[in-house]
Amino acid sequence: MIEKDFQNWYEISLSSTERKRWGHFSTPPFLVEQILDVCGYSAEQDLSRLRVLDPACGGGNFLAGAARRLLLYGQKQGFSERRIRALLRRNIWGFDVDPVSCFLAEMQLARTLEEANVRPSFRWHIHQADALAFPWEDTQNVDLFLANPPYLAAKNTDLSGYRATHRKGQLDSYLLFLELGLRIVRPGGWIGLVVPDALLARANAALHRQQLLQETTIHHIWHLAGVFSAFVGAVVLVAQKCPPAAHHQIAWRRSSWHKTMTLLQEQHTSIDVERDELAECLFSRREMLHGSVSQATLVRQPGAEFRYLLDVSRNTMIERLHSITCTPRKRSHAPLVLLGELVSIRRGEELSKGNERLLAACPEEGEYYPVLRGGVDVRPYAPLQAARWLPRHAISKPLERYLAPKLLVVKSTGSLQATLDLQGHVVLQTLYCVQLKQPESSPDGLDDLYYLLALLNSRLLRNYIYVMHSAYKWVQPQLEQHVLRSLPIPWNAGEERDHIIQLAREMQTACGAIGAVVELKEEALYEELEQAIYRLYDATLHGKQTHYIFLPQVQNLIADKGVS
Repeated sequence: MIEKDFQNWYEISLSSTERKRWGHFSTPPFLVEQILDVCGYSAEQDLSRLRVLDPACGGGNFLAGAARRLLLYGQKQGFSERRIRALLRRNIWGFDVDPVSCFLAEMQLARTLEEANVRPSFRWHIHQADALAFPWEDTQNVDLFLANPPYLAAKNTDLSGYRATHRKGQLDSYLLFLELGLRIVRPGGWIGLVVPDALLARANAALHRQQLLQETTIHHIWHLAGVFSAFVGAVVLVAQKCPPAAHHQIAWRRSSWHKTMTLLQEQHTSIDVERDELAECLFSRREMLHGSVSQATLVRQPGAEFRYLLDVSRNTMIERLHSITCTPRKRSHAPLVLLGELVSIRRGEELSKGNERLLAACPEEGEYYPVLRGGVDVRPYAPLQAARWLPRHAISKPLERYLAPKLLVVKSTGSLQATLDLQGHVVLQTLYCVQLKQPESSPDGLDDLYYLLALLNSRLLRNYIYVMHSAYKWVQPQLEQHVLRSLPIPWNAGEERDHIIQLAREMQTACGAIGAVVELKEEALYEELEQAIYRLYDATLHGKQTHYIFLPQVQNLIADKGVS
């Protein structure tokens, strides 16, 4: 008898480096079952003519799941054992470049037959071959395309032998498999993919998202954290190869896999629980956020981004801001400017936090400058505390850029966070230096900087950044320059602007003091500042008071991610 975890021994035995290099991360069986369910591949349907392909089958979890359902279908129909074997041989196909993975897939399929008391007297269509290089020609005879392809970046792996890599931008391996599925699945067939969450919003996947939105009806997007030990978030994408209906809604879910599996372990002492019980545990917990979003809404995004949280931002200030900033015609008529029109945004020194040239103390002799490393040294409104020093000769960018008054915005975070630097700190690449192109409200531009400081630390713009951009990457979210440049700013704001500047200055003073009484004052100031910023945006966009609606489930989600 083959042990239950036998198919996983190979990848478990590999070092983390080797697993990452070859992309050996199997799809959990529970997730396989859910994907098969939503693709409609069940024993209650006629599966006799449905050809299933996994082009990167690994140990065969997808194929084994499909084979079990095909076996059950044949048994329910009263088919002979010979006919069932013929169905399995015709309909279950797998490719993998790794011979050991192919062997393990065959072993797992053989075990599937044994469990169903069917003699394995035939050779499976498991082929040691590169599906991306296979001569598919104009083939369109795959009914169900299932894959958890290796997540290999072109910058780390030689993908130059594939035709599609000659397009502009970085093309990663999972995008090649997505292209393959779109090419060889028959009209009306299904695609079930487990891919990195870079697919949701990364610029290099824009053409692939556009193709998906145009050529398929996307039924499900599941955004999951912690599915694999690899340092990446996962997206399950389930689509049918047919144009979407005009008002088609995509069902989306967002969840932490570890939280879900912990709940399963707490509730079930045995591994051998019913699949329906697991499904109920997996998709009905309060840790999961879910909803639906119109496919047409995603089509209208500037880069066809899969911004599923637009569903929960309907009828909010965020939706209004998004509508204006994403539509040039509307923006030209709006009393808003984009931040990039007002300021220059540059990265700091291209040094890591652990670089040997960064000194923990300033030497008594020589020319040295205080260095801010990133979010670890920066807090909104709080006094800056430099923990490292850098010699003048190690500073590669113009020193004047650092010595001038500037805002600093944390790059390596999913939460918008800014501070004001008037002490001339040098900064590392994990911080953006934001400087006015031309001061307006005061000769030195300090009023303008205090005004922008308040806006960049506001709940409104933090929520806007989260819903529009940073939520779509579970691991190491970063604030890109183009995102920062596109923030909508009410610039000619009159008295409300002056009030915000005054409050921002008071916040700076309050955060620099010590004591419980000051903390209470700081909290009151912050809330007054938040209200003033909201009134300003509300008046700018609508010219009247409205109510800022933000669903509690999203507020809780943002709080979990550290966004106040």
